[in-house]
Amino acid sequence: MFYAEDSSGKLQSLLHLTPQELQVPRTRAYYCPHCKEGLLIRSGPKVKPHFAHFPKSECVAKQGESEAHEQGKWALYEWLVHCNYEAKLEYPLRGPAQRPDVFVTIGSKRIAIEYQCARISKEEIQRRTSQYKEHGIFPLWILGNHLLKRSSPGTIHMTEFLRNFLYSFHHHYSLYFFNSKTHCLTIASNLRSVSQRKTLANLRSYSLSSIQFPQLFQIPALSSLHDLLPMWEKLLYKQRTAYNPHVSKEVQAFRDDVYRRGVHVSLLPTLAFLPSKGELAGAGPSYVWQTKFLFDHFIELEVGAPVFFPEQAAPPTINGYQPDLMKEYSYLLEGLGYIHKSVNKGWVKKKQVIFPQHMRNALEDDRKTVAALKKLQRINI
Repeated sequence: MFYAEDSSGKLQSLLHLTPQELQVPRTRAYYCPHCKEGLLIRSGPKVKPHFAHFPKSECVAKQGESEAHEQGKWALYEWLVHCNYEAKLEYPLRGPAQRPDVFVTIGSKRIAIEYQCARISKEEIQRRTSQYKEHGIFPLWILGNHLLKRSSPGTIHMTEFLRNFLYSFHHHYSLYFFNSKTHCLTIASNLRSVSQRKTLANLRSYSLSSIQFPQLFQIPALSSLHDLLPMWEKLLYKQRTAYNPHVSKEVQAFRDDVYRRGVHVSLLPTLAFLPSKGELAGAGPSYVWQTKFLFDHFIELEVGAPVFFPEQAAPPTINGYQPDLMKEYSYLLEGLGYIHKSVNKGWVKKKQVIFPQHMRNALEDDRKTVAALKKLQRINI
């Protein structure tokens, strides 16, 4: 381990000491923060200075953690202490019976910081998050920087694992990453799905010495649907013109259902492929539930009939935000002129949906829809 308690109970680290500077600590006593056993100091030409248990120790901390994880949580702890916050490293919490990497109290707020470098199960993430929240503690998950994969300029590669750590502030999704070697903290904000994997992102990186803790939650609203439209149009063209035989069971079942209705997937109306911000949370491909809505609740309606929007669930974020996918979709349909709001009936159908008969008609429908979306003055979805 890279830190230990001295005889006064204060945490000390050996990370930044030279071989000459290590001579003084070697003459002092240090203790494990977990089991309180005495520790020895190890170092060498190819070994970073660290504390270690004696061979016969049975402390669970003896099993060790990755170097990146130990260095990262120590750096985050030092950062918060330097900012004059009441921070504690691996503080054992009585209520949730957990030991977060860093626990910090800011006024009346209690925050548990988990620096997550290794992959763990979704159930374990949910268990820890729920226990913290049940005891009035805000869980802040910061991921190892190796989990941040850029797929192209302005986009990142989204995985099912990353979806478990999403936050939403002012209706904009965010993720946090930290590089334990460079002490660089990256905030990926204003996240929007281009596809199930490709995600539009505003990436901002800071050295710990240049950022204050409250800035982590100050998310600038820079991205809108307008930023997404060029990528979305290219993806839609690919979906129509290139058949992908390797799809999930859910998508294959969707294709089979569309075929049974006498329609080819490539000739669905553009309304079945509208971009959804909530898709990022893990609700599945938006074209699956949008197509189902159109077939089951919209196409057969007469103009002027009330429109019913069924609930479409999406997983909540770490801080409890749960997107209303059908509400987002209804705003897009309204902006495109397919529905309008009636005082007495609620949403009312305004015009019929035309199914393209040929590929050229479908592509023309896509171009017209993109042009219509670009003309909308305000799209906050």
